[in-house]
Parts: sequence; structure tokens; C-alpha cells
Amino acid sequence: MKVRRAAVWGISLVVGLAASAGAILAFNTTLDKFSLSNALLICLAFASLTFIWLDYFLKTQYLRS
Repeated sequence: MKVRRAAVWGISLVVGLAASAGAILAFNTTLDKFSLSNALLICLAFASLTFIWLDYFLKTQYLRS
């Protein structure tokens, strides 16, 4: 169970970072124009979605019904 829970945290963090970098590249902008706070919000949003679905699929039960 500890390995699955660590995987949920690690994978969701990596996906969040990759998605925010992808969004910045997709819109052909920089952090100076886009602002760091917006990049962190995108990272948080994608990481949260990934966390929810990984919790469901790996049955770690962080989010109990």
C-alpha cells in the first residue's frame, strides 16, 4: 500500500509539472509573460486530476466515498 501511495504522489507531481510545461510551450510563451502563479495553478489542476484518477485506479483510498 505504501508503494502505491508513493506512486500516486510521484506520478501526479510529474504529470502536473509536465502539463504546465506543455501548456507554456503550446501557447508559445515564457514564464515572464505567463507568470509563475499561473503556471503553478495549471500544475496544481493537472496534478489534482491525476491524483484523483490514480487514487481510483490504484485503490489507495485517499479519497474515500
